[in-house]
This record gives sequence, structure tokens and C-alpha cells, in this order.
Amino acid sequence: MKIIIVGGGATGLTLANLLGEDHEVTIVEKDTEIAKDIAAKTQALVILGDGSDVSTLNEASIGTADAMVTTADDKTNLMICEIAKSESVKKIISLVREPKNEELFAKLGITSLVSAVGTNVTAMKRLLYQVGDVRIIAQLGEGAMQIVEIVVSEDSPLVGKPAELKKATLAAIYRGGELVIPQKGMLFEAGDLLLIVAKTKDLPVLTDLITGQ
Repeated sequence: MKIIIVGGGATGLTLANLLGEDHEVTIVEKDTEIAKDIAAKTQALVILGDGSDVSTLNEASIGTADAMVTTADDKTNLMICEIAKSESVKKIISLVREPKNEELFAKLGITSLVSAVGTNVTAMKRLLYQVGDVRIIAQLGEGAMQIVEIVVSEDSPLVGKPAELKKATLAAIYRGGELVIPQKGMLFEAGDLLLIVAKTKDLPVLTDLITGQ
């Protein structure tokens, strides 16, 4: 995943270092001294510039970015989210410092918000790892493994096939109001709610398979 993080403070730097081993991360920071400091503390590409400036974001290759995370003040974050949305960035995650401003982001269609009052780094990382409509129950190994819930769609090629998955552990199936432990001979049915454990890197393929996309 190609991720742009606007803001090289403690939150942005920590997030970049958590994600850096598995993803291509770029940090945009407008303060010269901060940019120099974080460049020595991370493997991520650091770009000196204003994250709310289109030319700076173009330098960060926003046109090919899979995700944007912004940690500036609310006004700046809103501007950055607008630019990211216009560039069709798939995941847009913003820190919101004032709860009263959440409505402004919602009107723009930005619903992946993290309150500055909460544990923002953990929440941002969880949202970045989220795939489609998959509900993340827990993360293991600093995000390397996920415990998730996902529904088998009518279009899934798994319907009518043995209830087992490659590259994942099928822990349980919620079917017809009952929680069922998968056993030999069971078949997947449309509408099954699956509880699975899988590596984060395998989730996109598993999601496509289970949802039939």
C-alpha cells in the first residue's frame, strides 16, 4: 500500500515507522527543522512542503496513493481531505482535534476520523489495515495478523463449497442465529458470518473471494 502522511510530528512519525516495513510511506512536513529531524529517524520518504498545497501533494505522488492520513489542525486537515477526495484516494483518514468539527468532515464524506482525545496512532493503523466491509475484531503482532468478521455473499464462489479457507483459519460461523464451529462435511452458505484469523497481507484476496468481488 502506498501511504501519504501529512504531518511529521510524533503521531505521523510513529505511524510511519509502524507501517514502513510493509508499505511505501511518504511523510509531508512543512517545518524545515522537523523535516530534517524525522528524516534521520525513519526510512519513509520525507518531503518538505505544505500538505494543503496541491503541488506538494503531487510531488508526493498523490495520484497513485492508496491512502492519505493527515494529522494537522482541523482546518488544514479538511483542505487536505478535499484534495485527496478529488484525487480519488481510496482511504482518507483524518485526525480531528475538535469534536464539534466532525460534522464538517462528515459533510465532505470523510468518515474515517480519529479523535485527538483517543489513541490516534492505534486507530489510524487499524483503519489503514481495514479492507472493505470487513469488521476487524482484533490485531495481533502489531498488525501482522487480523481477527475479522466477514459475510459470505451470494456471489461468492465459496457458496456450496467445503467450509475451509486457504491462507486463513476459520474459527467459527454464525448461521441462522447460531454460532457453529466448522466441522468436516460442512459447506459454506450465502449469508454465513465468518470469524477468521489471517495475515493482514492476505486479507484483500480473502475478502474478494468471500464477497465475490
